[in-house]
Amino acid sequence: MSFAHAAGLFALIALVIVGMGWRSMAGGGRVRKWVAIGVRLAVTGLLICILAGPRWQREHHDLEVMVVRDISQSTRLATDYPKVSADESLRSSLDRFLAKASAETPGRKPKWDKIGQVSFARDATIDAMPYSRLVLDARAMTTVAPGTDVASAIQLALASFSRDAMRRMVLIWDGNATEGDTRAAIDAAIAQHVPIDVAPLVYDVQREVLVERLAAPTWRRVGEDFTLEVVLKSTNPAAVNGRLTVFHQNRAMDLDPATPGVQGSKILTLSPGLNVERIKVPGQEAAGVHQFRAEFEPSGAAGVSDTLIENNSATAFTFVRGKGRVLYVDNVPGDGGRFLAEALAGAGIATDAERRRVDRFPTDIVTLQNYDAVILANVPRSAFSEDQQRLLAAYVHDTGGGLVMIGGEQGFGAGGWRGSTVEKILPVNMDIPAERQIAKGALVLIMHACEFADGNYWGGQCALKAAEALGDRDEVGVITFTGGGSRWDYALQPKGDGAAVAGAIKAMTMGDMPSFDDSLNVALHGNAGGKGLLASDARKKHIIIISDGDPTAPAKELLQECIDRDITISTVMVYPHPGYPVSTMRTLAEATGGRMYGPINDNPDQLPQIFIKEATVVRRSLLQEDSNGIPLNIMPGADDMTRGIGAFPPIFGLVLTTKKSDPQVEMPLAVGSRDDPVLASWRTGLGRSAAFTSDATNKWAANWVGSDMYGKFWAQVVRSVSRAPMSGDFDIQTRSSGDRGKVVVEALSSDRGYDNFLSIAGQVMGPDLVARDVRLVQTGPGAYEADFATPAPGNYVLVLTYRGGDGKSGLLLGGLAINGSEELRSLRSRDDILADIARRTGGKVLSGFDPATADLFRRQGLERTASPLPIWDLLVPLAMGLFVVDVATRRLAWDFAAIAGGARRFAGRLMLSGRVETRHSHDGLKAVRD
Repeated sequence: MSFAHAAGLFALIALVIVGMGWRSMAGGGRVRKWVAIGVRLAVTGLLICILAGPRWQREHHDLEVMVVRDISQSTRLATDYPKVSADESLRSSLDRFLAKASAETPGRKPKWDKIGQVSFARDATIDAMPYSRLVLDARAMTTVAPGTDVASAIQLALASFSRDAMRRMVLIWDGNATEGDTRAAIDAAIAQHVPIDVAPLVYDVQREVLVERLAAPTWRRVGEDFTLEVVLKSTNPAAVNGRLTVFHQNRAMDLDPATPGVQGSKILTLSPGLNVERIKVPGQEAAGVHQFRAEFEPSGAAGVSDTLIENNSATAFTFVRGKGRVLYVDNVPGDGGRFLAEALAGAGIATDAERRRVDRFPTDIVTLQNYDAVILANVPRSAFSEDQQRLLAAYVHDTGGGLVMIGGEQGFGAGGWRGSTVEKILPVNMDIPAERQIAKGALVLIMHACEFADGNYWGGQCALKAAEALGDRDEVGVITFTGGGSRWDYALQPKGDGAAVAGAIKAMTMGDMPSFDDSLNVALHGNAGGKGLLASDARKKHIIIISDGDPTAPAKELLQECIDRDITISTVMVYPHPGYPVSTMRTLAEATGGRMYGPINDNPDQLPQIFIKEATVVRRSLLQEDSNGIPLNIMPGADDMTRGIGAFPPIFGLVLTTKKSDPQVEMPLAVGSRDDPVLASWRTGLGRSAAFTSDATNKWAANWVGSDMYGKFWAQVVRSVSRAPMSGDFDIQTRSSGDRGKVVVEALSSDRGYDNFLSIAGQVMGPDLVARDVRLVQTGPGAYEADFATPAPGNYVLVLTYRGGDGKSGLLLGGLAINGSEELRSLRSRDDILADIARRTGGKVLSGFDPATADLFRRQGLERTASPLPIWDLLVPLAMGLFVVDVATRRLAWDFAAIAGGARRFAGRLMLSGRVETRHSHDGLKAVRD
């Protein structure tokens, strides 16, 4: 409520109060009447004031300083900073400078001022929130990713300030940003009246040699020659000799075909400035992605310097159009996988024999672009890392690739794919409805303290991944050790939706158990916290133990109980203490029919995959086998995968799954009265995926192998999901500039004229596997352009779809390689940018990192801020008191003469008590007493 509204309301009510009071108090005397009216007006005024929400302003006198500090890779080029020893690092020197500059000393830092710190490279992190002293002991030790985003760091610092203080920022930076909108961040600081002092990290690297870029065409046809351009730069004042090597698919190219033999390198002489070397690449017969890498090694002659090794190489890649290939990942036992490979070859579908093994699955998005589809046959989730799973999902959903998952004893839910990223892109769910009666499993995790860096974090990740792979009805329990003995962090019970067990795992604190006896006893027999495995009605019961192996062995009776009740134990030995034998861990596993892993002394990120693999032991109930054969239900509706095949023989087994409840899912083959999926497919994002829950071998599909329909069926399945070939009517070019990439598409119609008014859009995916939308706009006849962010070094894949007014559409592929971080190619600091920031924000330039002159807590240039505080809590008691007086004035008969007389007598006594005692007054008092 505004002041004008409150005043108007009070005036209106006051007229009513005066009118009513004048009449009702007419017989009460003039003084009493006006007193009553005045008190009532005062009460009314206070109530209206409370409703209006009055506030008073409290000025802030304290100051908060946020240090925004560059820790990117380029900061190691700075050498001009104070050192207490020759080998002192920049980090240590800056810590010492900030500690002294923020010390609580007279004339430097007032007592109540605070200081905090934000560090940044490609990402910004809060090292310390504002406090009376700079606390850096607890800052996280993180891997510094290539790149510099000062804009996000400034924004984070602005958000870290409290409202109840004046604010200042200190920016320690070299002035080179590879991403982010720095100007917008500075404008935000100006808008919030936050001055920025700058402390430049100064460097100017001389005598450097680098590969500026490697330029390759975006695409070429099979058999078509093309040329690579290697752009090299030298800042040495004299010519530099060195050796250039160019690799094609990780093999050195012949750089001098005229000379007999393979000349894998070439001697070059670089002049000061830019130098361009052109390498001819003969036409390639293999379609797919062809990757190149150029490396230059200076000769090391006197007077030649090369400070940075990281900028001596560059990469590029080219799409070669031709007949596509399929990546067939074969994890079928024995040679059972050959049946499918031979059938595909007979149908003219080429597979990559070199990558058929699970351990050779690609680890980058560009390599996967070699293939139009991927086939996973009996592949468990534990065979892929989490990054590879994300990579496969992105390949299908975001780049238009195809995926066929084929079952087996380690396929689908039996292979632990439940809850994975890949499950999201498949047309089936790995779990089955709760009402479907199948045997359940029970899993107990015994978690021993992991005594290595971030060990308990990895222990928690192991438990989370194991629980994630279980079904809703499967039972799970988690046991840890505390000083009082082993306990259930999560009592053995059905997993449900997994939220409760995940919360318990994240909250658990693993202790160092002295013996396996107590924890194994709790796992089997339970305790007050929950039942044990012996009381569970699960068909398959399993225990996983993670430990460094130093607890003593359990009692033989407990181990015998496990053997008698068919409870298996698998052990994972991590970072054992020197001298501790592995016999205890091995005995627990071998005696019960489980498996032992380790000792693992490095690479802890493999641990979650082990737990996923072991958790699938209790999921074998999803396998349905029948030696008499399981007849197939051919579902109504035509489907490209089954077209032309009249009848399908029975199968002898499958992995139970559930069709996704999505109308896009097609399910031409099923079994049983519940229509359990055998073959299902759908479109997911830009790609297609299919699930075949039986196998493609002579075990479950023995009636299929060797039949006429076998090869035809699998050829139709693979071709249905495979990515469509690119159109030859488009020319795609990409290039980079700073932290942005640009794509230019030239469209030609069939008569070689320009193709106008097309809709071209898609996604670009970088090394972080995050798909970013990109839409091209027409800039000329048949020309379409767009730019996109390239925030980090690595390969970027463009997947574009086009659509014309005549209904034609198709897929376009392009790509761009960002070579190293731009910050390592900017060989000098940008002091001018820092000076401009200080000028625009009202800060100053701090030079030399001198604590005596830094004056981080000065008040000059700061805007005095204030906080509005409510005062209704003070007005309410006053209004209540006046309300009592108002009632008393109207209900009680006041004798104002008596009150006035009493007031005079009271005042007289006060005056008497304040007199100065004299001899006369003493004599008078004595006389009265006598």
